[in-house]
Amino acid sequence: MGQEPTQLGNLIEHVIRSLGLGEKFHGWRIVSRWPEIVGPEIARHARAIRFSDGILTIVVEKDVWRQELEMQLENILEKIRSTSGGSAVKKIVLKSGSSMENHND
Repeated sequence: MGQEPTQLGNLIEHVIRSLGLGEKFHGWRIVSRWPEIVGPEIARHARAIRFSDGILTIVVEKDVWRQELEMQLENILEKIRSTSGGSAVKKIVLKSGSSMENHND
């Protein structure tokens, strides 16, 4: 009875790491939190669609927004890496896409 209660988040994190899924879990967590991380303006024009082998793939609706994000890439990476598990993202790849909603690339 003298043990400290374990926080559920810490327990889940431990289980994920022990299964060797830490990087994948954290990368996909970044995908799901993309709008929160980059803000509503960028999220309206660019969507995180995939995480694999440390690479976060972003589909961007228009070339002008792709150019804007290319200029902000270091700042975006900094924001990602400052979030829990964000260090899993080693690189961001930007892809042009005419329909962000139906992009299955």
